[in-house]
Formats: sequence, C-alpha cells, structure tokens
Amino acid sequence: MALKIKKVFKIFIVTATIAIIVVYLLACFAPFLEAGKHTYFALLGLISPLLFFILLSFLAYWCILKSKWALVCIAALVISWRQVTVMFSFHFPKKFDVIKADKTLRVLSWNLSSWGESGRTNKTNNIDTMVSLIKGSNADVLCLQEFLYFKEKKYRDSIVPALKASGYEYSYFVRSKFPPKIYTSTVLTAIVIISKYPIVDSAHFFYNDDDFTEPLIYADVKVNNDTVRFFTTHLQSVKFEEYEYYILKKFKKLSNVTLNRARAIILKLKEAYKKRALQAELMHEKIQQSPYPAIVCGDFNDVPTSYTYNTVKGNLQDAFLKKGSGFGRTFRFISPTLRIDNILADIKFEVMQFNKFEVPYSDHYPVIADLKLTGK
Repeated sequence: MALKIKKVFKIFIVTATIAIIVVYLLACFAPFLEAGKHTYFALLGLISPLLFFILLSFLAYWCILKSKWALVCIAALVISWRQVTVMFSFHFPKKFDVIKADKTLRVLSWNLSSWGESGRTNKTNNIDTMVSLIKGSNADVLCLQEFLYFKEKKYRDSIVPALKASGYEYSYFVRSKFPPKIYTSTVLTAIVIISKYPIVDSAHFFYNDDDFTEPLIYADVKVNNDTVRFFTTHLQSVKFEEYEYYILKKFKKLSNVTLNRARAIILKLKEAYKKRALQAELMHEKIQQSPYPAIVCGDFNDVPTSYTYNTVKGNLQDAFLKKGSGFGRTFRFISPTLRIDNILADIKFEVMQFNKFEVPYSDHYPVIADLKLTGK
C-alpha cells in the first residue's frame, strides 16, 4: 500500500512539474505577442513571478532527491532567463544619495492619484506633504500623472507657485479629456512635465480611446548645451472597483470569489490589454522619431513581463534594472510584484542611481533616478 501511494505521488509530482514548466514557458511569450489578441498569454505574463517561484520550488524538491528532473527545471529557467532579468533587479539595496553628482540629471516620476484624493477615505489632506516630498527630492525634471486641479481656488492656485518657488520655472500641462468627479466636486486633471531647465518645445498626442483621459506628452528640455526629450504618459487603467480589489486581495481563498465576478475581472483585464497595446505601439513610434536622447517616464499600468512594457522599452535602459533591487514594486496594493511605474532612458545616458519612496499618499510610489548624458 505504501509503495502504491509513493508511486502515485511521484506520478503526480512529475505531472505537476511538466505542467508548471509548460505554463511558465508559455508565459515567456507574453512580451512578444500583442496582448489584445492573445489575452491568455498576457494573463500568464502577469503571473510570471508566481510561476517562477513555483518552478523554483519544484527545482528544490528534485535537487534534494538528486533527480534528473532538476536538470529539466534548470533548463526551463535558462531558456526563460530574459524574462527573469526584467522581473528582478540583481543588486543589493543601496542608500540613495540626495546630493547629486556633477553633471547628472535627476528625474522623478509619480502617479499622484489626484494628490491622494481619488483613494482617500478620511479627512486627512496630503497635498502639502506630497509637494514637500517633491521639493525635497531635488529632482531637475518632474513627470507627474493624475495631476489634479481642485475646484477650490486655494488649492488650485497654491501647488504650482509652491513648486516654482523651489526652482521649477518651466512646465507643460495637458488637461485630461474628461474631468472626473471626486467627492461631488468637479475637478480637472492633467498630465504634466515640470522642469528647472528651460522647455524649448512640447507636444501631446491623445490616444484614440474616447474613455481614456490622459495623453502621451513630451517636452524638449534644454540641459546646459544638450537637449533631452522627456516623454510621460498614463496608459490605460483596468478601472477596478473597490470590491474587485477586495476580491483580488482574497483570491487565494477561492470560496470568496464567485464565477461571475472572476469573469468580470478577466473581461476588464482583456479590454485594458487591448487598449494598452495600441497605446504602447504609438509610444514606441513617437520615441523612435525623437531627434534627441529620450527619457520615458510614467505609469504603464502593466508589468515588465508584458507586451506593453516590452514595446515601449525597445532599446531603452530601465533605470530600475540598472540600479534598483528586488522586484521594485511601485503599486501599493494587490501584489508585491507590481512594478508598473518606470523611468526608461536612452543608451546615451548612464544610470547613476535609482530609488523609490515608499510613502502612503498615493496608490503609487514615486520613482527617481539620476542620469548622466555620456553621448556614447
């Protein structure tokens, strides 16, 4: 009886190993397949880190048994190494030096989540704290998404002057197509590039989706004798409701998830993948057309193992992968693997350092990087 149980268990483990290897390798196709047409590959790409750790668990098991299946697991990891290297930054954590080195350009990108208003559930107002964090970062250029203009005059007129007082003299604001309503007060939102250096040219491109509110914008910034083109955007959100976030948080308890709600979540993901794919392709086209070295910042609303990220990144450097560490989570909820906010730079830049501020004011963490233009 014991031998029979052992045999059945081995068959089960071998079958499970083969299954996870196949699914994991299929997930590796996600960055290369247009997400709107291949939704299930995109979903596998989303859970690539989970699949990776499951595969590592099987590898550890087979190594303990000194089985040939360990070699099969290793082979799968080798084949997928490119996927691993965009999920994880292999550096030890390093303290961010607030004092900038000579001839470096400091860039900060942050989805402000309407200055923390869109997810606020109490009476605490974090605007002044968020502005202080931005000023204290000593960044030269700010790329800000979901920049909210309040209907109340005291807030509408205070944020920009506060930044100007800290040297941010130049700015390019593009208002969203449709003003949202928050706490019954109509407000205006914008996507913004703010700079201590002169902005000599700018443009914006609205995506074709009528229900999307923030465009792709760029500003040509004159940095001493060089011109750098800064792009920023906020790609299509999934637009989860609060109860859907709750479902995802409790997803490990399958009894909490009804089939209809799970299906609704997948449909929302599918629609967002389709729109982001088109937006990413437009971004790639505009980046390629830049006559100047480009820096691309923003909320991509997609993970590094996605078609969106792979399309936008192209031949650019990811500042996090160069100088960050770990998974680099930038979205505060759902999963520690959600790195969806990025700073990408032309290969003519050297990435000097990278950091994120783990602060609770927005649903996104701000990310910051020091870059040096080498011209190579």
